[in-house]
Amino acid sequence: MRLGFSALEDGAFFSQDAASRQQVGNLSPDALFRLDDLSLSGQIKLPHPWSYDISANYRGLDSLDSRSLTLANLNISIPLGAIATVTIGRQKEGVGMEMLSNGRDVPFMERSVMTTAFTLVESRIAGVRFSNVIADGRLTWSAGWFNDWLSNGLSFSRSGSIFAGRVSGLPVEWDGGLLHLGAAGVYRHAQDGGFRAKSRPEVYEAPNFVDTGKFPADHATSVGGEFAVVEGPFSVSGEYVTTNVSSQQTGNPRFDGYYVMATWSLTGETRPYRRASGTFGKVTPAAPFSFARGGLGAWEVGARYSSVDLTSGTVQGGKFDRVSGALSWFPTSQWRLDFNYGYGRLDRKGLESRTSFYQLRLQFEL
Repeated sequence: MRLGFSALEDGAFFSQDAASRQQVGNLSPDALFRLDDLSLSGQIKLPHPWSYDISANYRGLDSLDSRSLTLANLNISIPLGAIATVTIGRQKEGVGMEMLSNGRDVPFMERSVMTTAFTLVESRIAGVRFSNVIADGRLTWSAGWFNDWLSNGLSFSRSGSIFAGRVSGLPVEWDGGLLHLGAAGVYRHAQDGGFRAKSRPEVYEAPNFVDTGKFPADHATSVGGEFAVVEGPFSVSGEYVTTNVSSQQTGNPRFDGYYVMATWSLTGETRPYRRASGTFGKVTPAAPFSFARGGLGAWEVGARYSSVDLTSGTVQGGKFDRVSGALSWFPTSQWRLDFNYGYGRLDRKGLESRTSFYQLRLQFEL
């Protein structure tokens, strides 16, 4: 049994033009304390051990009117021999390299606007998922069925079922480097007769910049691809997702999004590749910061371009693009200090605006 948590103190500052204020309102500087992944995980020691994960997120220790505790994971994983492992309960859908990565471990403070916009429902949902790693750890697959009717107050049919699958692997691997490729697909029945896609501008304290509002629909199909190339301390990665929605009332809209990202560890560390999930882990400093021993910790810089387009048919959710830079310092494996800068362009409500984002984070992880 293991207890874990991440404590984050975030600060965000904004610079808007007049059009941005008309679109999203006047954004004032904000700070927020969060407890993410307050978790209890471990194994039940059977001949083939079962694993369990219980976790929650707490938002708003600084502000009385925004305090909330949200259940994130509540699941158990049971091995089925060499065939697969089945995970039952509240969990992620098992698709998307960035979505599957721990949000506290990605190079930027927040996931890309593309990743958060294309969930269409909550990023964690109750269901049954089968997964396995084959080909000597070079290939991973996942397939699952999900329906959150037990917790969302809707009937089984109105809640809408989701079928999701992903395949990822390492077609090429060499000393100090690798090539990762992946593909995923999701079929979603509409929840309560409609869908809503939305996303913040990669700033947790900001409101949604793109938002379709709820619109009538029958189902949606998403298809995505992903890649990552790693050479020692350098990496380049990206994902693309397109979603086709069956909605005759709104002209059967199609939404698209993608991001491309590059990172460089100035102190030479390489992010570990997690073969079980086809994702990348956190930076662990080779020489933790120490005045006595002269360690610098780990320093990483990153650049990302992300884009999402939620305007199609008669749905006017908006189009948002952001160029971002990141500087991260990991003095030890538990502490992290971040500075992110982003320049965003939003096309919505007949206006095109510009906004600059300045973000700071102090993070402690146990």
